[in-house]
Amino acid sequence: MRAPFELLRESRFFAGFADADLLAFSRGAVRLSFSKGDRIVEEGRPAERLCILVSGTVQLSFRAPSEPNEMDPQVVDPRHSIVIHAVNEPGSLIGWSAMVEPYLCRATATALESTRMVAFDREFVEAYCQRRPRFGLEFMKRILWALGDRIGTSRAQLATRRYSREAQRVRELLARRGERLGVNSPLYKLPIYLENRLTAADAYDTLDEVALSPNPLESDLAVECRRLIASAEREARVYRQLQRIYDTVAQAPGSASPHEIRRICCRAFQKLYALTSYRIGGWENLPDGPGNVILMNHLSNHVENTLPNRFQLTLDTHFVSAMILFERYGEPPVRVVRQAEPDEAGHRRYFNRFGYITVTSSRPRGPAEEVERQLRGAREQFLRDARNELAAGRNLVICPEGGSTKTRSSPMAFRAGAFRIVRDANPEPLLVPIAVANFDKQIARTRLAAKIFPPIRLSEHVDASASDSVFYGFINDLRERYRDYVHETCKLAG
Repeated sequence: MRAPFELLRESRFFAGFADADLLAFSRGAVRLSFSKGDRIVEEGRPAERLCILVSGTVQLSFRAPSEPNEMDPQVVDPRHSIVIHAVNEPGSLIGWSAMVEPYLCRATATALESTRMVAFDREFVEAYCQRRPRFGLEFMKRILWALGDRIGTSRAQLATRRYSREAQRVRELLARRGERLGVNSPLYKLPIYLENRLTAADAYDTLDEVALSPNPLESDLAVECRRLIASAEREARVYRQLQRIYDTVAQAPGSASPHEIRRICCRAFQKLYALTSYRIGGWENLPDGPGNVILMNHLSNHVENTLPNRFQLTLDTHFVSAMILFERYGEPPVRVVRQAEPDEAGHRRYFNRFGYITVTSSRPRGPAEEVERQLRGAREQFLRDARNELAAGRNLVICPEGGSTKTRSSPMAFRAGAFRIVRDANPEPLLVPIAVANFDKQIARTRLAAKIFPPIRLSEHVDASASDSVFYGFINDLRERYRDYVHETCKLAG
């Protein structure tokens, strides 16, 4: 088993803690081993220790009441488990409840295979945090971070149970009018399909088929069912298209080139957005040819766009790529995307197929000089990659905020990377601002909007020999202008 100090040093939970603290803290570790099927912690039981995964896989679940079993009224415990997700990244936190009153386990953790952990008793953790208050403050911040991550996972899990109301409406209709309906009628499948978001679109496909039935009762009931659940149809079909897009990219043949994948993806997103309501303004501001740096604000995804593997497709950047740039130039752009974290398999499987330029969001570790050397090397590589794409005549899409937010608070502060690409490039590409609105909402239930604004030639605002203060002043001024851009785009959406 790896030394506890090494495990903590590489854990995302302990990122940013000083080595001296991690070394001292690791001395309180207790090594634990579990066999397949063992319960590491159990919902409702006292939570006394904090665990860090060394190896293996742990399934997190919680109990939920189910409907009474009419065929077996003697069932003592009519409850079942809802699986949240499985954890297999070394360094992951299990058992945060040990640090939060009333010190009861909020979920059950079960070993899915031979699993090893290191554990820390609550008394030891609390005593160390009291001796090292700065460590303690940061430690509790990380607990809150872990809690927020777990809540996000649970929300995504519950989002799949989106259409229970529609399912109940169908059940009631079939109970009232389906007395002469054959027991093998596909209509009986509708409530089951509607209970889970992953199969909701299948309900509407079934209705399409049953509407053509030669049985008048069946076809009439199909029409009535569709009327009852019509409001959810577009949303269900949008979600299924999101699933299709992910699988189309992630499961594409290994022989497919990044350029082919980008074209396939753009066409798939055009089909997706054909199911939505949107407006695009400012077409006249697009340059005649590609080879430009496309700047855009970046909006957070709505939780209900989360796929079963917890991955969210970036809807606003795909919209700009497919509905504006691919539509105008016939060629898909290249994007700058963040590098996947170790536990983001869905992100990695999807974005690794595009040949995009990646940037890391984590800071390297080590001596200050070595960290600076690595950061400088990463910046230089980023600039080389970006300029090569522009020199090849491809548009480059960049969100200069380095993060995402809601429409009402967009944009956040700009980083300088996108502008450095342009500042020293020869020939100088244009900066093309595009603002987007409402992609942080349920895209099937709102009107989306994007607006293209007049392109900018950086050299006309910042001389090549200008100081950094002038350069950064331009970037900050543009960010302030972008607030108006976003406001105008909101008005375009209506």
